[in-house]
Parts: sequence; structure tokens; C-alpha cells
Amino acid sequence: MRILRPALLAASLTAAGSALAASPADVGSWGDAWGEDGAAAPQPARPRAPMPASAPTSPPPMPTAPSPRATTLPTGPAPSDVGGWGDAWGPQQSPAAATPRQAPSAIRVDAPRMAAPTRAMPAGPRPGDIGGWGNAWNNEQAASQPISAPRPAPSSTTAAQPLVASSLPSVSVTEDQRLSVGAQLPTGPGKAEEPVQLTADQITHDRELGIVTAKGRVEIAQINRTLVADTVSYNLKQDIIAASGNVIITEPGGEVVFADYFELTGDFKDGVASEIKVILADSSRLGAVSGTRIGGNRTDFDKGVYTACQPCRRDPGRRPLWELKAERITHNQADQEIEYRDAWLEFAGIPVMYTPYMAHPDPTVRRRTGFLMPSPGMSSNLGANVSVPYFWAIDSNQDLTFTPRFLFPNSNSTPVPDLDNKGRSVLQRVVLSGEHRWTGMNGETKTNASLTADKYTADLRGHVDAVGRFDISNVWRAGYQVQRSSDDTYTGIYGYSFQRNQPWLTSRPYVEGFGRRNYALLEGFFYQGLRQQDDLGASPLVLPHATFSHVGMPSSRGGYWSVDADTLSYARSEGLSANRLSTQVAWNRPFMGRMGDMTNLTASLRGDAYHADHLDNNDGSANSGRIIPQVAATWRQPFIRRNATMPQVLEPMLMVAASPNGGNPRKLPNEDSQTFELDEINALMPNRMTGLDRVEGGIRGGYGLRWAAYPWRGGFINAQVAQGWRARKDSTFAPGQGFDDYLSDYVGRFDITPTGNVSLLNRVRLDKETLALRRNENTLSIGSPLLRLSTTYLMLEKSGDGSQTFDRRHALVNTLTSRISRNWMASATVSSSLLDGGDIQSWGAKATYADECFAFVSDFRRTTTSDRDDYSGYQLTFNIVFKTLADLPLNVF
Repeated sequence: MRILRPALLAASLTAAGSALAASPADVGSWGDAWGEDGAAAPQPARPRAPMPASAPTSPPPMPTAPSPRATTLPTGPAPSDVGGWGDAWGPQQSPAAATPRQAPSAIRVDAPRMAAPTRAMPAGPRPGDIGGWGNAWNNEQAASQPISAPRPAPSSTTAAQPLVASSLPSVSVTEDQRLSVGAQLPTGPGKAEEPVQLTADQITHDRELGIVTAKGRVEIAQINRTLVADTVSYNLKQDIIAASGNVIITEPGGEVVFADYFELTGDFKDGVASEIKVILADSSRLGAVSGTRIGGNRTDFDKGVYTACQPCRRDPGRRPLWELKAERITHNQADQEIEYRDAWLEFAGIPVMYTPYMAHPDPTVRRRTGFLMPSPGMSSNLGANVSVPYFWAIDSNQDLTFTPRFLFPNSNSTPVPDLDNKGRSVLQRVVLSGEHRWTGMNGETKTNASLTADKYTADLRGHVDAVGRFDISNVWRAGYQVQRSSDDTYTGIYGYSFQRNQPWLTSRPYVEGFGRRNYALLEGFFYQGLRQQDDLGASPLVLPHATFSHVGMPSSRGGYWSVDADTLSYARSEGLSANRLSTQVAWNRPFMGRMGDMTNLTASLRGDAYHADHLDNNDGSANSGRIIPQVAATWRQPFIRRNATMPQVLEPMLMVAASPNGGNPRKLPNEDSQTFELDEINALMPNRMTGLDRVEGGIRGGYGLRWAAYPWRGGFINAQVAQGWRARKDSTFAPGQGFDDYLSDYVGRFDITPTGNVSLLNRVRLDKETLALRRNENTLSIGSPLLRLSTTYLMLEKSGDGSQTFDRRHALVNTLTSRISRNWMASATVSSSLLDGGDIQSWGAKATYADECFAFVSDFRRTTTSDRDDYSGYQLTFNIVFKTLADLPLNVF
């Protein structure tokens, strides 16, 4: 409601009024103003066409920087009650008699250029274009569309300079033209205010009452603040400004104020308004029967209503989803806070909550220190509890959320022993947790941590989950990841899940650099297993691990060199420790055949050096190394069949590689190549191993076939099969991994998506002799977004000699999702094991509603598996969010 600088508006109107007082009559004629010879015949006032009440309107946007040119206005009739501008600004500069013109002309204001010129602001939107408040509130684009309608193009435009009240130049005004006045007055030594621009259809001055009145599409603009009304009057004696009729005020902060009537003091710091409505900067809305402006930084609304909901598009007059009504609403701009007294919350027109007092920051506040909404919860392991978060805005780029969780005694649980002598009795009833966030110009960090004492043993328990990234320069950056827990089951019991919910935790510092053709990485690793069979002493500490890669410039024939280097050092408190240095230099040459076939030749030389301690679970040490030359070639020939119905691509693929046999002596430790899973991708790779500790030797290869089709109705079909081979048997691959003989198992993939409503992905591994299934993964999705069913089936067969670390698995996961409407979404999931009777392992359901002002999330899950003191049970998350107002969470697990 801070609309204009009153001194400038008062000065402008006062200057015009004082000049008009020099006229012998109260209201001079146009002949008096310009001389009888050039007097234009008075014409009847132009009737103002009313806007229909149902016309959709939108509040005016915040004006942008004004143009240095004067505002060009459309013509209009010269009302008979308008004072003579010639009398106001001096008859000595009155122009010659004006002749009638066929086309309307623009206002011309000639003024001397100031030493420090300021820019004249354009006129604001027309009040005649404004509909009722119901249209303004109920239009979903109320805060984004301009109010003013296009105006007719003027015949000419003349640049305008700010005016000085003590030396006002002459103004030429023809009939059928609106009036525009700009003024600039000094407010202190060496200071000048921006001009106030007033535009209206007519301006009159009552000298007896001392009132200057502007009528008809009145527009007042200054800086980025605009006032639009049907009538604006200024009482010179009482220093009171009144605006009535479709009053709209646009604030620099983005607020738009609507009212039927405004009455303000001359300094605009105090005033009253009736039927006031406000659209805040975040598009939330506030309305009241009346409003009072106090001190220029506080506004009181009587019997007010607040909501963040946008009007319904189909029914703008429909009640919002929720409203907060109060006997008094106070918007304190100085404190940037909105307060409510005797308030009640209505949801769908039904009162659901009452509070004698509440407050929240206004839209100008991004963050503020204070308590957040408490979150109650229920846990089968912890019992009833409540979390009380406190938000601390440390600085503009960092903040902290401290969330203590208070645990209530459970009468059914084992009595808590007296542990005061350990000083941990308080921590047994509270879990201290927090999250710190920092964002800088060259990096960001995020840290989650918690600490408590076990309610039975008083042992300290907690966790840390932190990530950070820092840009050192345009080439180098550094970062870290820290994941640690006091014990294996803490995060599951207390509900602090890590990212991706992996059965191990990873801590990793790193530094990496990026070049045009180079990449370098230096990192370290430390792992913590969360499974019962994991041994902390067997977990390795990797420090350092460094890699470097370089790709040379291609020659004129297309060949290029590449260099890869890797160094690794790891140690354990129990078990193997080793150091490794590996370097490979390769020459690569791609070829494109005349038939469109593509061949890639690679010749490489690799050297590895190792030092290992406690090899084969003994105290001995060993130094070893190897040099591996290798030649490899890959070839593929795509055949394309063009067809208007379904184009197809058939692509045979071959791979051949050769290197010396026996590249894996027993003195070389194996740390990163212990697991291997044959699939359709690595079956055609020269080195199928997952790491550097093991290599494939001898003459070997692979062949495959890929087929793809693209129906004209959309979608695609893709199928691929492959098999690997080698000239002699090798113990590199363990039995059961699909490649312990001359030929590997058959691997394939089938991916079909004929339309957006059906998709199937199948990956399979078949025994090379019996074609029995060794691995089968299927994901089938059927249905539209309205109702879609997804089924995932996983089958892993245990190897014949039992060398694999996992058991035979047959699992099925069914998920049903539904996008019920634009705002509603629901889903249900059931996971079960098809072995031992097909027991259900977990099931759950989730429902979500979200719109522009309200969100509702509920997630319910049931698990049947237990892990030591982390028992099976139920988990319920229930969260209600009122945008800009409150967040009501509830967690039960």
C-alpha cells in the first residue's frame, strides 16, 4: 500500500492549482487559456464506456524502466469545466490561435534540459479497463497480465524533460486530448526526486475549498509504483488525497492492491480504504472489508481473508480449497510478517482449526529463523515421539535445521536402567539431529547428522551423511562424501535412510580435473557394511586411487593414441593389503568400408606392477608384475530396409582379440575383478573383466546380431543376441558365471515399446547346451497414465557347484499406478518371493494430491523381514502442506 511519494504528487497538483487560481473565473474556458481568437468550440464530454462486471481482468505488472520520451496519449474531448492551462503556466507564452485538425495530436511539452535530468514515468493502466475484484481475484493470470488496453497511435511524439515548478514552460493542448503533467521538485541540498507523472481526462481546481480534482482514467506513476483510479482529489488545506472508483495500486515489490475507495494523508503514510483486496508477490491473496494504513509500514485489515489458492478456471466464483479467516490481519512491512488474531482455517468451506494468534513471513522473506511445525510420530522400536525442528538462517548462503526428537516412555517396554552415572540419561529420551546447508559461488555442502543414546544400554548411537563439492578453477574441482553409522541397524531403527539404501556406506574424498583431451582423478574410499555377515576388519581402506586418461589428436588418416594410467593402494586391519600401478598405451584406428561397415582396430601394450601383503591369508609378501600386449578388432555392418510401414535395421557384429595366455599369476591379488555377470554387452568386449586385477588371455572373440524396427505409428522394437568364444579354457571366470568353457552361454535382450501404453524389457541368459534359463529379468508395463500396471520378475539360478555367494532367487514385484486427475495420483506395490510358498515380503500404498496451494502425501508400507534389533512392522508417512502457511507431517514406523 506504499503507493507514491506524496511530496511530488502534492507539488504537482499544487503547482497546477496555484496557476489556475490566477484565472478570473473558477473554471476558465479554453478561450481564456489560449486566447479568444484560437478558442475551440466546447464539445460534450465523452461518455465513458463501462466495463462488464464479468470481464476478466489482471493486475498491472511492475512497470519497467521508463523511456526518456513523453507519454503519447489518445485524444479526447475538451470538457468545459477544465481550467485554462494558459492561465496556469503564464499568458506570456500562450501560442497562437489553434486551428482545427482532422487527426488528433499529441501533447507537446517543451522544457529546458536540467543539469541532472531524470526520466518521466509512463502513465499507468486505465481504470476503465478494470473489472470487479471478483474478476481480479478469480482470474488465474491476475498477477501476470497488463491492465491497460492498446491505445490509438498518436500523430507525433515529442521528447519531454522534467519540469521545474518555479519555471514552467507553455503547454500546447488541443481538443479531444487527455492532460499530462510532470513535475520535479528539489527535496534537499543537491538532491532531486524522480518526477511524478499524472494523466487524466480532466483536471479542475476549486479555489474556495482548495481542492484539485483529476477525473477520468486517472493515472499516477512514479519510479516503479502506479496508481490508477476513476477520480483522484487533493485537499490542499488538509493535505489529504482521496482516490475512488476502481482504485488499483501497483507496488515495486510486486504487490497489487485493489479497493473501492482510498483516503490517504499527504505523505501517504496513513490512510484508510474500503473493500480492499491485495495480490501479494507470490500470487497469494488477501481481502478485507476495510483497511487502515499506519505509519507507512503497517496495514491492518478488518475481517480479513487469506488464501494461496488460485481461482478455479471453470468457475471463478467458486470458493477456494482453503481460506484463513481472521477478525484482524496485520501486515507489518517493516518486520516482513503477516499476523492473524482470532483466526480459523476453513477447508472446502468447513472450519477445521481455530487459533487465537498465528503469524508467518510475508512473500518478501525467503528464509527466517524460527521454529517449524512439530512432527509427531509412532515407531514399533522407539514408541511415541515428536520432532520439533528449529530453522536458523545463518547467512544469505547457509542455514541450519536443528531437529530434536523427543521419545516418550513406553509402559510395555523393558524398564530403562538407572544410568545417571554415565551422564547419558537425557540422551536416552531425545535424538539430536540436524541438517546444515551451504551454497557458495564455487561450491556447495550438505550435512546430516544425529546423536542419541540407546534406551537400554546407554551406548552412544548416531550417523553422519555429508556431501560437498568445490570448484577450484575452470579445470579442477574437489569434493567429498561421508557416510558413517555407529552400528549396522541404527539408520533403520531411527529412520535415517541413506541415498539409494545400499547395504553399505561409502566415504570418499576426491579431486578431479578436466581438460580438452585429458582427465585426472585422485580419490580415496572407506566402506562400512550394514549386513550381519559383514566384517569391519575385512573392509578395505583405499588411499590413494589415482587415474589419468589422455586421448591424442586424430591423424589425417583417423588414427589416434590413448594413454591410461592407474595407481591403487589399499589396506585392511585383517587380510590382504596391496599396492598396484598399471599403465596402458594404445593406438586406435577406425575404418569405414564402402558397404557402410565400421571396423575399429586397437593395438595396446599394458604393464602392471604389484606389491601385496598377507596374500592367501598368510603373513608373506610378494612383488610381481606383468606385461600384456593385445590386438583387438571389432566389426559391424548395419543393413537398412526402408519401408513406409516399418523401417528395419539388421546389424551383425563381430569381435576378435589376441593376447598372451597366463596373464593372471597367483602372486597377483584380485580385488576389483571378483564378480562377473555375462550379458549382451560385455560378451562383445575384448576384455570382459570388471576391473584391472584380472585380464583375459589367448585368442578369443564374440559374435552377435542386433535387429531394430520402428513402426510408423510410433514406438520401437529392439532385439539382440550374443555369444562369446575362446580358443582354450581359462580359469579367469569362475564356474556358474556363464563362461567357464570354450563357448559362453547365450545372452540376449528384447525391448519392445509399440505404443506409449505398452512396454516390455526382457534380459535372458540361456545355457549353451540345454538352453535352460540361468538368468531372466522381465519388466512389463501395460496401461495408460490413468491406470498402469508394471510387473518385474527376477530369476537367478544358483551355480551347480555352489560357488556363488547368493542363493537361488525368484522374486516378483507388482506396481499399480494411477494418475486419477491433474492433481491426484495413487500407487500400490507388492513384493513377494516365489520360493518357499511365495511369501509376501513387503507391500504398500501411496496417495498424493498436489496443486498450487495445497499438497497431501500419504505413504503406507508393511515389511515382513527383520534384521537383528530392527524389527518388521508398519511405516506410515502422512504430510499435509498449506502453501505459504504451514506443513503438518506425521510419521509412524
